[in-house]
Amino acid sequence: MLPEKAVFTDKQRQSWIAESPKQHTIEYNSAPMVDFPVWPIQAWALTYDLDIIMVSQHPDWNMHEYAKIQTPDGPLWIMKDAEEGSLDQFITVDVENVDHWLPELPVVRKHYPVKVTDNSTDELINLDFSYENVQGTKIEAHYEGKQIKTNMKKRNGSTMGHSKNQLLVVLDLPHRDFGKKGNISYDGKPYKMNRLLGLVPFLMALQQTQGGFSIGNYSLHKDDDQLRSTHHKGKLNIDQDWSSTEKNNTVIVQQKDNMRTINYEFAKQGESLELQAAYVEQWNRPGESFRVNFYPALPDLRRKFKGAYTSKFVFDINGQKSHAIGSVTAQWDGEKAVLQITPEKPWWVTDRPLKTTISYEEGKAAVNIERR
Repeated sequence: MLPEKAVFTDKQRQSWIAESPKQHTIEYNSAPMVDFPVWPIQAWALTYDLDIIMVSQHPDWNMHEYAKIQTPDGPLWIMKDAEEGSLDQFITVDVENVDHWLPELPVVRKHYPVKVTDNSTDELINLDFSYENVQGTKIEAHYEGKQIKTNMKKRNGSTMGHSKNQLLVVLDLPHRDFGKKGNISYDGKPYKMNRLLGLVPFLMALQQTQGGFSIGNYSLHKDDDQLRSTHHKGKLNIDQDWSSTEKNNTVIVQQKDNMRTINYEFAKQGESLELQAAYVEQWNRPGESFRVNFYPALPDLRRKFKGAYTSKFVFDINGQKSHAIGSVTAQWDGEKAVLQITPEKPWWVTDRPLKTTISYEEGKAAVNIERR
């Protein structure tokens, strides 16, 4: 569970990048299937100003996280419950049309009027939470501990296995302190806190930024020259409009809402658009919350080609460099483009490989990203 250093120093990173060719030499054997950019990954990011961690002795739940984020409408609390076994996380949040909120995140979520009572002081955190989780269990929790002041020397935080079926994720943990007292009940039945090494209650408060890739099923198409994505979640279809700009042989497609801006950056090589980076900016924070760079840029998956081409990637999070690395292999399988994403370091991302499959029909690109 302890954070570690970045995968690379700056010098090691530059040497690692220099080992890759500047671009793939690809002999494409078809024109683009569609006349708009196609991105084969879903980038996402989110910063928690305060994240309360509680682990009880309940046999069905692995961890509870109660996270406060800033929105243009004021602070918002997200209740995250990780189930024992799968370590999948479920979200309860007081947001109307909750499935339309940050649709690039595939985590199952529920709208519920979360109640948070804050009796904190300048020195101490004192919080009470009351909500109903995705399974319909009424949860009430209390946390006490000092305000977060401890700077973390090592900020590359472990994901502890959570949401490994949904997310390839890295963390930046700038601050963390342990809690002093906490309790939690499920439908009125109290459970004791787990203890770290059998000594101290498993309670902590921290600040963190999360970001990476997510699984998902979405289509890309144009409506009256407007580039649009449609996220398919069961019977629900969620549309988003994208803008596109071109400068110095670089095409950037962008989706912006009141919370964040997602950018996909393509190098333009003649008819080809080759994905070289993606990054996410949060509405109230300077710089990029998350960024991935590919070395070299990925092949244009709108155009057929023979063989397989492998690129490397590196994740930066909240201004912290090189929190994860891996490789990406692109090829065609019949009439579908396939991308194999293989995270390599640190150890807690290696069990989160992804596979993207892209098919084309009637002016649309259908993208499916799954855990493999």
